Order: sequence, then structure tokens, then C-alpha cells
Amino acid sequence: MKKIVLSIMVAGAILAISCTTNSSVAPYTAPVTANITISSMNHTKDTVNVGDTLYLNVAGTLYDTLNVYTYLSVASSASGAPILTYGTSSAPIKLSTVMGSMDATGMNPWTSSIRLIGATATHKSKLTITANFISQLSLSSEGGGTTSATDAGIVNKTVYVQ
Repeated sequence: MKKIVLSIMVAGAILAISCTTNSSVAPYTAPVTANITISSMNHTKDTVNVGDTLYLNVAGTLYDTLNVYTYLSVASSASGAPILTYGTSSAPIKLSTVMGSMDATGMNPWTSSIRLIGATATHKSKLTITANFISQLSLSSEGGGTTSATDAGIVNKTVYVQ
């Protein structure tokens, strides 16, 4: 009887060990060079008055994602130091985006309006806005990409204060 019980226990252990499977997911490689691109970042006006609230209109394309996050800083030529930071690289702010129809390459055009409250500057100064955008892929376990904002090939956007 002991041999039968021992045989059953050994057979059960072998069966349990042989049924354990390990699977690894291959690293994600997007079929495009960049998961996110920024095609433009414009202020609603080229000049602003002291005390105006800044509004940025941003446009770009996304691949396999719905979420766009940003962090940016606004520096004034009067002080040279940032007068406003909007999010951080470790805690970016999720943007409310408007998605367009997917094109033939699988890219989704998107737009967003960013309201920068508290970015005030002195008279006759320049505001330089440096922005970074991050995409989060549909699968939360996959990292997105980071890209800097551009405006006609210029990394920073300059707004003049009247």
C-alpha cells in the first residue's frame, strides 16, 4: 500500500512539474520609426499682452496609442529662468487630444490645446517654451516614445510679450 501511495505522489509531482510553462513576450518593435511625432506647436497669437493666458496648439501623429502626455517649461528673457513648469519628466500631464482618421501608414493625426495658466512675463520680453511629449502605447506594459516639440524645425517656441 505504501508503494502505491508513494508511486501516486511521485507521478503527481512529475505531472505538476511537467505542466509548468514559462512564456516570454518578445520585445515590441513598432513598424514605424517613431511612435509619436510633433508637426507643429504654435501659440494662438504671435504676440501676447502682459497678463494674458498662453494657449498652445499642438499637432502631430501617433502610432498604436491613445494617450499623450507632456511636460514643458516657459522661460522669460527678462529673467532667463523658467517662470512656469507644466508637469515633469517623472510626472507628465495627460493631454486631452482630438484624434483624426488613420492614414495609410497606420499613423493617427492628433491635435491638442494646452492652456498655460500663470505664465506671465514683463513688458517687451520673450517667452521661450520648451516642450516634450510622451506617448503611452495601448498595452500599458510597453513604453512609448518621447519627442521634443518643434515649430517649423525650431526646437523651442518663442512668444513675444507686448
